[in-house]
Amino acid sequence: MRPRNDSSWLDVRHGGDDTFVVQDHGRLTQLISELPRSNHQYPLLSVFIGNKTKDVALQTIFPHNNIRRTRSKSSIGLRYDTASVGSDNPTLFADGDINSNRECNDPMPGVHDYSVTWDVDNTNNALKLLYAHLLFIFADVVCIFADDFPDIASVAQFLIDCIESGSQSTLPRVVRPRVLVVLADYPDQAIQDGSAVESFYQKLHAAGPTRLSEPFAFINLVYLDFNHSEQTRYDRLRVWLKIQSDDIRTVRRVNWAEWNTLQLNAFFRSALRQLSSNDKFPFNFVKASREENPVPAGLSNHILHYMEVGTRQGCSLETLLSSMASALIMDHYVPDMILMEPRAVLRTLYRPAFLQAFRDYRGPKLPRPVAMLISGVEQEFVRQFQLLQSTGQSSLDFRRCQLLSMSAELSKIQSDRICFYCLVRPAQHSQACGHTVCDLCPQLFGEPALDAEYRFTMSMCLLCQSQATAVIDVLPPTMNPTVLAIDGGGVRGGIPLEYLILIQERLGVECRLVDLVDVSVGSSSGGLLVLGLIGMEWDAPACSQTFDLLARRIFRERRQPVISWLLRLVLGRDSLLGNIPKWLSWFLHDSCYDPRIFDISLQEAFSGSRRVFDPVGEPSQSPVHSKSKFGVIAASIAKDTRSFVFGNFNAVDWFCKDHGYELFRAETRNAEPFMWEVGRATAAAPFYFSTAHLRHIGSFQDGGLQDNFAAGIAGRLCRRIWPSKAGIARLISMGTGDASPPTDRSPHFRHVFRDGFLRRGFDAFMSNLGTTSKWLQMVEHLDSAVRPDYIRLDVSLNDIPCTIDDAEAMDDYRNLVILQPGSARMAGEVATSLLVARFFFTLESHLEIESIGTHIWCHGTIRCKGPIKAVVRALERMHSERVDFVSDSEHLGAFGGDDDVCRACGRYSKSVSLFLQHPSEVFNIYMRINKHPKWRISGFPASAVSISEAQQLEHPFGRSDHGQPINTPCALCDGLANPFRGTRRKRTSMMSMEEQGRKRARVVGQAQVYTAGS
Repeated sequence: MRPRNDSSWLDVRHGGDDTFVVQDHGRLTQLISELPRSNHQYPLLSVFIGNKTKDVALQTIFPHNNIRRTRSKSSIGLRYDTASVGSDNPTLFADGDINSNRECNDPMPGVHDYSVTWDVDNTNNALKLLYAHLLFIFADVVCIFADDFPDIASVAQFLIDCIESGSQSTLPRVVRPRVLVVLADYPDQAIQDGSAVESFYQKLHAAGPTRLSEPFAFINLVYLDFNHSEQTRYDRLRVWLKIQSDDIRTVRRVNWAEWNTLQLNAFFRSALRQLSSNDKFPFNFVKASREENPVPAGLSNHILHYMEVGTRQGCSLETLLSSMASALIMDHYVPDMILMEPRAVLRTLYRPAFLQAFRDYRGPKLPRPVAMLISGVEQEFVRQFQLLQSTGQSSLDFRRCQLLSMSAELSKIQSDRICFYCLVRPAQHSQACGHTVCDLCPQLFGEPALDAEYRFTMSMCLLCQSQATAVIDVLPPTMNPTVLAIDGGGVRGGIPLEYLILIQERLGVECRLVDLVDVSVGSSSGGLLVLGLIGMEWDAPACSQTFDLLARRIFRERRQPVISWLLRLVLGRDSLLGNIPKWLSWFLHDSCYDPRIFDISLQEAFSGSRRVFDPVGEPSQSPVHSKSKFGVIAASIAKDTRSFVFGNFNAVDWFCKDHGYELFRAETRNAEPFMWEVGRATAAAPFYFSTAHLRHIGSFQDGGLQDNFAAGIAGRLCRRIWPSKAGIARLISMGTGDASPPTDRSPHFRHVFRDGFLRRGFDAFMSNLGTTSKWLQMVEHLDSAVRPDYIRLDVSLNDIPCTIDDAEAMDDYRNLVILQPGSARMAGEVATSLLVARFFFTLESHLEIESIGTHIWCHGTIRCKGPIKAVVRALERMHSERVDFVSDSEHLGAFGGDDDVCRACGRYSKSVSLFLQHPSEVFNIYMRINKHPKWRISGFPASAVSISEAQQLEHPFGRSDHGQPINTPCALCDGLANPFRGTRRKRTSMMSMEEQGRKRARVVGQAQVYTAGS
């Protein structure tokens, strides 16, 4: 950032159309960055309003500051007292006038504009509102120099204007600013001043004593003896400020209103945004503290579900209320969070959710009315908070102890919808005991792996104290999901299977395809493949073999009654009379194949007792593993046919029903469908098989009837599972054969037997099952920058009939893939694309502002998710030529393969640094092979700001992960991850121009690059 010798902070200008623009020069952020211990320093903010007298006073009160040299060019300036900069309570002081005579009509670089709508006619009145609506929210002391006003009545009018604007803060009255009006004490003006002061107080009290106390703690006057020197004259004021400062620190601590400088800055930015949104409500500090980490959506639905499941399964009301209170304490009181008054926290953040949940409750009758239940929750919340403070525990450890102490009752209840560890997030992973957890709780309550990224081991269930171990993989925050979507097509499922085999061959035996995919979605036969690949963790050859056996068994022979067989024997095979009994049998059985054979075959293939939400592995053989997610599509049989998705995950908004499909999730584990039942539902094609009846759920038919294009619904599912993700890293869509393209023109109607409604309806239905046109529509709606991340694998059927039950044609379908020119090359490109998508980028520290314009250093590390050595070696084997990491414009370093894998912990670590134009500049990181086309690593395109937000690097109010580690610390690679860490010296605004001028940076093209070990 360019050198700043002025203290400019805030200004107001006309915005046109009865609006004003508040300009923030970023001064508060700059000053805080210069403090030595900003996260452990608790500032006091004083506001001095006046002109010449005010300037003289500031020079005397703050003798170590160069007031004249750092004079503000804006209406309001900001400085810190250099004498207190290293103390626990540094003094920040803002100063300005209430008259805006400066020209600031044009936007300036580095200045943020906030448009506001105020019912005033000029910038002077707008500036007064800026004091009242923004500065006084955070001020501890306000000093008004009356000699810089026309008269003392003008001071009274200014204060009345602030009073009439109402209280802009939810803080207690004693914490609001203390106003001191400073008057000159001239002996010959004593009588005149006496009457003026009396008029001053009368005017204030005319506004009403109650309203007088709304924006201010109190208003006092002080006389300065102008017969003495300036030093002596302002001693009285300096002593008064010192006394008030000492008292304010105590008052803030007692009234839950003590925050550090980083938190002050975050509050200020939040208040500016509220000001710009024309929100007329007082600034709520509790709400503002959760702006970056909001209360999870749908909390009322979580509370309602927990209450209904708990009461139905025999858990006492007291246990339920107590467990909810400790869960919410863990949710809010994360490390670094301000210790706010617990009643205010509950009433502001959680009470509406409890009120809605208790009103919607439909379980066994509760012994208390809603008002008493909410009062009970509040009392329990306060009681547990006091216990938390007395024990000195973290809220995370407190929650762990609470769960263990209540495990005798909590072990009775299970749910596959919400996480019972935190109660605020949906369940995403299942433990061997049947209790489920969200994506975050494994990090909070588990142990991170040494040799993998975002892999956690939970060695005991806190709800039932089961000792079965669960290993859980979660998606890193800066990584986007990789999606595998397989369309339906009956026996033509051999086409995507052949592609999967080719991809696996390119990857090698060590690197499994299932480990490169985060979520897989399939419809009809594609759903069966997804269940095998992800749900059962079969490799591609095993999945292909099982699919072949299954298809040949269930499509062996169509139903044929004995009488039909006899008539055809007597009258001939093509006899119409001989076929009528067969057709009648199909109609009465609602299928032409025997569904019992289908059921038995599926049970044998998918294990009759395996449920869809079960983790991978046998519960009796620890550990079980939960990693990739899968979804299988089926269609309802109702008049308004719609899709149902059965999977091993939940959406964040699982309670929302207006998505055009339903993501099914049973309330309890015993009600979850079996894997084979889901397979039966997704492949129950009309005419071929009867509907699938899932106990206590309903009847379903082939998912391809509604959503045969699996990639379409897969993209929507990803947005519901990971709503914070900007996009998809890779989407691999696999078709089941594309029929010959239609002719250019529509044929003429010939006759009713060839072009009647039966033929037209059947053709239209089969055309709707086609997916090529839907793929093209999807690609057309994509931004050109991300289109290369979406890949389609399919073949043309040529002259082979488009059938779904001809098992004898399966080899012909497979041969289409093998014989298609470029199939092996395409499979290799997909394999490379999947491998590259396992790499992601993380920032290692906060963004560093350089002294050249607004450029920033972006230091980070490229990591690898999944089986690291298998991924790295597969890339090395497939591409023996040079592989490089590059940005959009510059080379970042060479891919070192095994040399980049830490010898101590086994994790991949590649340090890179980029020199960006601006923190919000969108950039990409690619892997480029021998200067050929490049593949984007996961998480991009992105900006440094978006990556920092995803990692919660700037967390003045704490992180949702409570600062728990994402992996076991490694002294070797963690220490080398950021070679710049700890080398940057704080630059203060007091640094001389000569010293700042010596700071320079070497610029290479458009980027400045550092690569460790390259």
